[in-house]
Amino acid sequence: MHTGVMRAASDGTPHNPPDPVTPPLRAAAGAEPAASAATWAGRDEVLDTLLGPGAQVKPGRADAGPGCTLVGGIGLPWLRDLDFGTNWLARAATLVWPDGVVLEDLSYAAHRVMHRLQELQPGRVVLLGCMPRGTGPPGSIRRYRLSEMPDPDPGEVHDRLGEAVGGIVDLDHTLAVCRHWNALPDDTVVIEVEPAESEFGWGFSQPVEDAVDEVLDMVRHEVAR
Repeated sequence: MHTGVMRAASDGTPHNPPDPVTPPLRAAAGAEPAASAATWAGRDEVLDTLLGPGAQVKPGRADAGPGCTLVGGIGLPWLRDLDFGTNWLARAATLVWPDGVVLEDLSYAAHRVMHRLQELQPGRVVLLGCMPRGTGPPGSIRRYRLSEMPDPDPGEVHDRLGEAVGGIVDLDHTLAVCRHWNALPDDTVVIEVEPAESEFGWGFSQPVEDAVDEVLDMVRHEVAR
């Protein structure tokens, strides 16, 4: 049995999807994004930007289409650092992003994420999450490309798909299912942070909080390639 958390509904999606937060601002044609990691780090309302479970961070569906760059976060609600993907996106949604960049919370069952990717057909994907790998100190950041990962074992995919249908949500389940059915483009990068705190609670631990701006710089680099 793989680790994960149960979401609100048996298929891994909330019963009552919440209203979307304010969409990201868009840069004018040819303009550079106005916000930077430095200005973001100087904000006082850090806790005010954190989201509750299941909140969606995305522009209108009309802005998302084939060939876009999708920045997707996966988080486990109310589990401190493990909710990194969702709450990082909540902060990033307040910044200016180039046209063609879509920010979306993918914190739902892996097979539903697969269907969303098939619908969206992004040309590039950046996935964000906080996973306890034990390969570095809390707050350490790992970046790897999809092509660097071994192909998922079919037996593992079967197990993870069954668990996803039952409501288990995490980055590993999403990667296994979406890779097996070729829902992710070749140009897919995963950025993970090593957690320090995973108990029930609100907000990031200090080591993970300290990694937030570096992750922003890394995502900016990926979407600008």
